[in-house]
Amino acid sequence: MEFRSPAWGRVRCLFECPIMNEHKWAKVPSIPADAFILDLEDAAPAPLKEQARARVVEYLGRPEYFGGRLAVPRANGLDTPWGRDDLIALARAGVTTLMYPKIDTLDEVNEVISICEENGASPELVASIESMRGVLDADAIFSHPSIVATTFGPGDLHVDAGIPLYGPDGTLNHAFEWAKLETVFAAKSQGVAALSIAFAPDLKDLVEIRRQIEGDHRLGFTGYCSFYPPQVPIINEVFTPSEEEIARAREIVRVYDEAIAAGNPAVQLPTGEAVLLHQYKDANHLLARVDA
Repeated sequence: MEFRSPAWGRVRCLFECPIMNEHKWAKVPSIPADAFILDLEDAAPAPLKEQARARVVEYLGRPEYFGGRLAVPRANGLDTPWGRDDLIALARAGVTTLMYPKIDTLDEVNEVISICEENGASPELVASIESMRGVLDADAIFSHPSIVATTFGPGDLHVDAGIPLYGPDGTLNHAFEWAKLETVFAAKSQGVAALSIAFAPDLKDLVEIRRQIEGDHRLGFTGYCSFYPPQVPIINEVFTPSEEEIARAREIVRVYDEAIAAGNPAVQLPTGEAVLLHQYKDANHLLARVDA
């Protein structure tokens, strides 16, 4: 696949840190994430919403704090008392990438973009899929050209759907796998990066967290969200191709290109494995992410 935004195609970890928590916010420059959520929604309690908004606007003008990495404000929804004012303030501050929570429909995307444009900004959008309607309308939502990435949030989705977040064994409810695949397929079919998030009764259980991250990688997610710093190195490891994978991809591309130049539709590796067009495409996709 080709990403609408090559930069988002390279995002492995999108890290959320409460902007009003001084201790945690001070750690941001040292966290090895590729991008950061400047959160006005879940991380800012109601009495601090306006203060948090002012601080996010301030840090949009301080990109050096993030070391040149993506900084993505997450506004409150338009169904809250703060959503419209968030969008207006962020647009007037020159926001270039905006995260919007619990998107249900394409009409909602159009409204968000319209408010931003009326206030001088045309940001790229990270659309959070966190509701039943959002999952069911994901393909239409991602058709909007402003959307470059999506996050899949089972925390809110389990409440909306009225299903348990965890199964009897304490792992994430398997009922979410269909919704994950629906979101991933809709996103990747339109060049939209898709990021999941790990949920566990104990976020410090890094064995379980790794199991979830590796499982979602196999489902096709291109990256991961986190709000617990020890998870970040695991995410980066899982979503970074190994030297062996890179070498194998380069070999596949080399031998296939040579075969095509010689008029052959397929070729074998020294191991005897046949290399066909789908493997060639897959190898090129991997190299596009690591060579950019």
